[in-house]
Amino acid sequence: VVEVDITSAVTDAVQKARPAVVRVESATRRTFDVGSGVVISAEGYILTNAHVVMGTDQLKVVFADGSERPAVLIGHDYPFNDIAVLQVAPVGLTVMEAADSDALQPGETVIAIGNPLGELYGSVTVGVVSGLNRSRLLDGVRHDDIIQTDAAVNSGNSGGALVNLAGQLVGIPTTILRQSGTGQPVEGVAFAIPSNRALEIANRIIAARGPIARPSLELEHIDLNEEVAARLPALAVSSGAVVLTIVQGGAAAQAGIRAGDVIVQFGDD
Repeated sequence: VVEVDITSAVTDAVQKARPAVVRVESATRRTFDVGSGVVISAEGYILTNAHVVMGTDQLKVVFADGSERPAVLIGHDYPFNDIAVLQVAPVGLTVMEAADSDALQPGETVIAIGNPLGELYGSVTVGVVSGLNRSRLLDGVRHDDIIQTDAAVNSGNSGGALVNLAGQLVGIPTTILRQSGTGQPVEGVAFAIPSNRALEIANRIIAARGPIARPSLELEHIDLNEEVAARLPALAVSSGAVVLTIVQGGAAAQAGIRAGDVIVQFGDD
């Protein structure tokens, strides 16, 4: 029989991982926002959520010891992945060790470290892996590998760390479920991007020194459902993607696609 002192294990994991979790402050002329980030490289690269840093004029990172450094946005992969990479001066950084997120098991203890509400620096909450490979629609893109946890996550935790009892990164807290589709309140349901995918995307951004090049139809669309159909003229189909706008001269325009069309199939699939 192997006995584990969970309290001691959590304390050790936090002491190891917490110095690599930072506060990310983003500002424009009119707004100020706070999120979290994780130092992933001694070269000064910091992993965070794209929604924390997009559209900002100024970025600053605050470390566990209270020191501050300006940060530069290297690139992001929004909306395909809610992942962005910042870079700061590479001096005296604590780098977070990463684990294989594919090895996570339901019921495994995990720890969320971040800055909830933008003011409670380095807060620690403990929970378990509630589920693996959850399917979630994030920013209009379906992901089938999302980690579900009951570790308390709040606004400001985004882009922070979800770690295992070894103090290793296993996920990036990204979103919280506040209520069900029928409006019922929900508690203890948070979602994180697995570290394997987050780091793979981050490394591609670093290699490209900017956004990842991805093919695009150069159009905006909305999924057709009953609510959308009720606002449109009668359609001959009940599912598909309703084209809202197209980029003039773009791929969709050249293919003859127009606003109002409904895309129901790609290729022969």
